[in-house]
Amino acid sequence: MSHHCHQSCSGGNQSCSSHSCGEQCCSCHSCKCACHNHDHHEKYSHELLDLADEAWMEVLKDKIKEEIKQLSGEHLTQMAKLVATSNHARWKEKMLEKKGIQDFEDHLHQLLFNSSQCCQKK
Repeated sequence: MSHHCHQSCSGGNQSCSSHSCGEQCCSCHSCKCACHNHDHHEKYSHELLDLADEAWMEVLKDKIKEEIKQLSGEHLTQMAKLVATSNHARWKEKMLEKKGIQDFEDHLHQLLFNSSQCCQKK
């Protein structure tokens, strides 16, 4: 059921708008449609304020990063290189170890399943 403006507004400044629920609201009296209830507006406004807080913290975090780079840039660069080099060596070692284990398993498989003398009774 549509709500239409049947009253004239003082000063003749009456504006009406249709909402997604099909209701029509006029500036001269309060909107009664379900799509524009107070709880919805309040929840939405809190979500927007929370989003603004998150954005503010992200901007602050970026500014802190800039300050850290200015104060400790070269030291951080050296530390990052050390950590990256050490990590690369560690993973290279792990991969070699894995390859060694895989080679062992392949040779064992060949001995156990490809040998004609395995498991034969004499």
